[in-house]
Amino acid sequence: MASVVYHLIGRPGVGKYTIGTELARLTGARLIDNHSIANVIFQLLEVDGVTPLPEGVWSRVDQVRAAVLDTLANLAPRDLSFVFTNFIRGEDAAEYAYFMDFVAATEKRGSVFVPVVLSCETGELVRRIVRPERKARMKLVDPIEGARFNDETPQFRTDHPNLLELDVTRMPVAEAVEAIAAWGGRCVAAE
Repeated sequence: MASVVYHLIGRPGVGKYTIGTELARLTGARLIDNHSIANVIFQLLEVDGVTPLPEGVWSRVDQVRAAVLDTLANLAPRDLSFVFTNFIRGEDAAEYAYFMDFVAATEKRGSVFVPVVLSCETGELVRRIVRPERKARMKLVDPIEGARFNDETPQFRTDHPNLLELDVTRMPVAEAVEAIAAWGGRCVAAE
């Protein structure tokens, strides 16, 4: 059976890490949360989830991400599956290029790529974004900024044939995970 690279994409607070953790547990995949990449750099700074990050931080995070994707493509055992999480702004060419880097790394390793775009209504997202465990992981915890991202930042879009879009506003985590795993299974069967 082919390995799968699930790519959970959504705005801060939508539930990528929570769903990704359970998806990894269900499928045996390894979770690579976007903060396991960004926090390599964030741990060198004073990140409180509210104060804006210093200029230049994202170019350094991009270097870590590039190393992770190179390792995924060239060193990671081909039989391992992975769950990656990311916030990718819609209608942004540079950020769409990040998405294509994930596609290319997955193709190079011969895995099935399954992008999943998660969305959530603003009121529910604001309720989720202030959870204490988010602060411990150096994630955004500012409800005003979270609402702004959700209301003003275009949703990521792709025409990838394996795309699954889920509104998780009222969907229990277990239901979302089951839907994603079942969709991944169909994508593998179609290869």
